[in-house]
Amino acid sequence: MHPSSLENMQWCYRRYAAPRILGSTQEFTVLDVGGANHNGSYADVFSAPNVRYIGMDLAAGPGVEVVLQDPYRFPQQDASVDFVISGQMLEHCELFWLAFAEMVRVLKPDGFLFLIAPSGGPIHRYPVDCYRYYPDAYRALAKHANCHVVDLRHDDRGPWNDLVGVFSRTPRPKALPHPATKAATAPVAVPPGTPEQEAVRGARPYLEVLQELHEGLRPRAYLEIGVRNGRSLQLAGCPALGIDPEPDLTVELPATTHVLRMTSDDFFELETARLRDLAPDFVFIDGMHLFEFALRDFMHVERLLAPGTVVVIDDVFPNHPSQARRERSTRVWTGDVWRLFDTLQKMRPDLALCALDTAPTGLLVIAALSPDHRALWQRYNPTVRTIQCATDAPPAAILERHGAVSPQGEPLARLIGLLQQYRAAAPTDTKARETLRRGLRQLAPPHA
Repeated sequence: MHPSSLENMQWCYRRYAAPRILGSTQEFTVLDVGGANHNGSYADVFSAPNVRYIGMDLAAGPGVEVVLQDPYRFPQQDASVDFVISGQMLEHCELFWLAFAEMVRVLKPDGFLFLIAPSGGPIHRYPVDCYRYYPDAYRALAKHANCHVVDLRHDDRGPWNDLVGVFSRTPRPKALPHPATKAATAPVAVPPGTPEQEAVRGARPYLEVLQELHEGLRPRAYLEIGVRNGRSLQLAGCPALGIDPEPDLTVELPATTHVLRMTSDDFFELETARLRDLAPDFVFIDGMHLFEFALRDFMHVERLLAPGTVVVIDDVFPNHPSQARRERSTRVWTGDVWRLFDTLQKMRPDLALCALDTAPTGLLVIAALSPDHRALWQRYNPTVRTIQCATDAPPAAILERHGAVSPQGEPLARLIGLLQQYRAAAPTDTKARETLRRGLRQLAPPHA
């Protein structure tokens, strides 16, 4: 299972399953057609105690409770299943319309069918690979099986570009995310580690540096992902918008600042018009401390905002290997956001990158955005899969902050000057981009 497939099933769950399952005493049945656990399972998505999860496939294996003798005839009775789900199975099904009709047959009248299949990607026979699907294909399937398309989502992330469909036997309205399923940041109530594990470093506090960036760049509008207590959001002297599913504000915000209680994924999907109207040209990303969340936030920002937008990402320099783990075990925690720095250097050499030696965990400044660049989108799944499977600790270059620019005095002033010069020029001008990149390279210490 590729990462975006799991994320898309979570999307289906939050909108169409959670409102029925959460808080209910009723038992619900989930039938996973093609449910063998190959590099992951949807079972964790439907992990509520009142859910019976049935994995069904053509052969015995991990996650398989029912082995089919006939791929086009399920043992379940008519209208007996609350949620039928299937992901990355339909392209391997020779007579897919027959399998889909069976899914509809066993679905209860008030149930939902969640279907995920690729619209792109290379051949991957298991044991055959027959089809790719587009929105009209799902509409045709619904017509054939006499059911209704409730929702459709065509994922831009490659190489599979999943088509996500929500079906029902009766007409149903589209739904928004269930509020109880908002992904909050990791809990802070963790036992402290050793002094070495909890160490922090940096030439200057990051809030002071953000303040100077605000003053030097004079943004017309500001966006912040991950508000927490609001201290960084409070710095904005322009119209500002903060995104956080569970903000814990301890400061008073300016009247021109607003906070939306939602995840960044939901924000970029549901509030695109609001984002374009605000048109922020300064963005601070400090959300979930996992690589894929920071990557998605940057991808959305780059695609939706102007090329001259400056993006700053927090937590790129863990101070100890324990702080850099995906599973939190220390109070000072960066997760694996530090891997984003290396990923962007390798995959996006066209970007202008500058790491700053701020306390407690460093900042990464990104400029020269290209809204039409497709590399991160096309390679999203293999990139995220590689990072999620990685077990190596941060290298010395990260822990020792090689190449990080001093965030004070002349170096910071030169950085702000370069950004000002670039924003004053045509941000899409090739010469202006190269001048900015060259200037940032010259800022880096000699040992970088």
